[in-house]
Amino acid sequence: MKAGESGYNKIRLINIVMVRRGNCSFTHKVRIAQDSKDAHAVIIIDREDSDFTAESLANIIVADDGYGDGIHIPSVLISKEDGRRLIEAVERPQVQVVVELAWDLPTDQVVTMDMWMSSASIESNKFLKEFAPKRRVLNEVMIFNPHYAVFSMEKGNPEVYSGVCLGNEPRFCAEDPDGAGVITGEEVLMEDVRQLCIHDRTKMKRSSLEDLMSGKHMVEYAAKYWDYMEKFLDRCPLDGTGSSKFGIECSEKVMREVGIDPKEIQDCTMHRRDTILQHELDNPAWSPRAIRINGWRYSGMLEADLVVRAVCSGFIHMPDECNQLYQQRDVFRPYIVQKGGVSLGELFGWLLATIALGFVCMLLYKRYLKKEMRTTLREEVMLEVQAQMGEYAQLRGA
Repeated sequence: MKAGESGYNKIRLINIVMVRRGNCSFTHKVRIAQDSKDAHAVIIIDREDSDFTAESLANIIVADDGYGDGIHIPSVLISKEDGRRLIEAVERPQVQVVVELAWDLPTDQVVTMDMWMSSASIESNKFLKEFAPKRRVLNEVMIFNPHYAVFSMEKGNPEVYSGVCLGNEPRFCAEDPDGAGVITGEEVLMEDVRQLCIHDRTKMKRSSLEDLMSGKHMVEYAAKYWDYMEKFLDRCPLDGTGSSKFGIECSEKVMREVGIDPKEIQDCTMHRRDTILQHELDNPAWSPRAIRINGWRYSGMLEADLVVRAVCSGFIHMPDECNQLYQQRDVFRPYIVQKGGVSLGELFGWLLATIALGFVCMLLYKRYLKKEMRTTLREEVMLEVQAQMGEYAQLRGA
């Protein structure tokens, strides 16, 4: 489409940058496009020597290389064939290319959200704590299914899976959250089972008979599960001590605090432990931390507001609950997640303040030393004068 002949010239369009896959990580490419090219989105085109098709690329994850915290724009990987058509269109003289990036989420009358996590994951628990108030608002229109990351290992040297797997057998295993620390993978597995039992035993039906007759899915909401998840890792941290550390004693204390009967959960874990863990083992996700919405793989940041936006996009008709939870945002303003901790500017500010304080302390100490030296010298001079006067008096008396 030639420039000047389109209504697109009358509206502001976002800046989408195309890059070729290869030579450096996806994250590095997207960061450069964002910071240096003012990109609002990035299209990554597969290499020309790649064997991937558009269909097979759907299984490729544009992974974070560990330095993606500062990236706040979306990116998508496309096949070399699709990329070739885009490049040819862009290279035509006096042609304006307009690209629309659309994430077509499957829609339904009731949205189903599946989340895979670990009970010892600080990141997952932080998300659940932030997501809990929003989940309460969506309690009649959304199904939430928790899943936990369980894996198995080959039987061999017990030292390899000791402390990682249940009962020192490689059938059910979980990641060790603190390495050489005191928390083991077996304790994580047991907490996984407790949380699944809590969700199963406390969920209540929220769908009306009219909703079910109209073809809607049954919606169940486990209010006490969310009360428990909001408090658990704060009350029972991995580095806690005594009855306030990650484990069954602290878990049951939190259960009583939120109104859950620990004996009922004990009965569930005792009789259903292996069945629950086998179900989790048989139904893994592509990652230990993962979310699916209506069966669609969510690939955004693990941030409560963004996940809610994705959930609300999954309704055929957006319910009023979604209007309560978020407002439309300006796509030209970067979405930046507010995180805890100290920023680089704050770090430099504290460093300069510390240096200034140290300098002031040195000046005060220097003044103190001078004052002490003067006092000491004055006393020594007075003592010397008194001694000389004493000797003089003795001479006169002689």
